Amino acid sequence: MISKTKLVGAACALVMACAMLSGCGDGASSDSPERSDPAVKEPVKPLLQRKEIADWCPEHGVPESICTRCNDTLAAGFKEKGDWCAKHDAPESQCFDCDPSLEAKFKANAPAGVQDE
Repeated sequence: MISKTKLVGAACALVMACAMLSGCGDGASSDSPERSDPAVKEPVKPLLQRKEIADWCPEHGVPESICTRCNDTLAAGFKEKGDWCAKHDAPESQCFDCDPSLEAKFKANAPAGVQDE
């Protein structure tokens, strides 16, 4: 018969072996936030911020891409949506004569350097 001492010793050895095997590795778990993986790099900041991209009509104070006075082919789309001021021949959403507060809103979203002009 196996003695009680040998049985306790074997159980301790088994527990130690399991502990050692489960602890193998570099010590950092795969989901550890402090782990530094050389293959994962920080996101690169864009060279230009979105507000600095030159989509601006300085003459009319709106983005060039929606300036109906520079590109009259855009007017039909605004008219179809019901966004048109016939009196000033411009979209209501851009008519600074009818709603002077629009000018400040557009200027606030203008590219860098345009706000100061």
